[in-house]
Amino acid sequence: MSTNILHYNEDGANKQAQATLAFLQYFIGDGIETSWNSEYHCYDADIRVARWENCREQGYVVTLRSKDYKQQLNVAFFEHRNSDSICAIKWFQNTLNSPTIHTADFGEVYKDKYDTSHDVGYGEAAKMAEWVKNQLELFWTETTKTVDNND
Repeated sequence: MSTNILHYNEDGANKQAQATLAFLQYFIGDGIETSWNSEYHCYDADIRVARWENCREQGYVVTLRSKDYKQQLNVAFFEHRNSDSICAIKWFQNTLNSPTIHTADFGEVYKDKYDTSHDVGYGEAAKMAEWVKNQLELFWTETTKTVDNND
């Protein structure tokens, strides 16, 4: 059975956030290349995604824990309620469940609605996805160096 294209895959997230997630999935492919585990034939980096809900700012949050599970990178992305640009908030916080606007401890970022970590213009979902991918890869590389040096 078919459905109207405007309502297909609706989960409450803004269309720009949905496009960013689709590009991110495409750019990541099977996984973060530097996390490839040749012994087990899989990627060690386990990128998780959940919905991000902040009133009119409806998007997603991706999380990635370090190889030793001691650190966690969180990146939320959504269409900004005032500018229509796509914004991201990047912070480090270990969580048991997916972080939410109510449980996030942003530290030095997101002091107000304009204090974001990265912004791109309206319709630039691919650019935002590329930035998020780069943050995930950088985090994995940097934290893995620390873990591997401690072995």
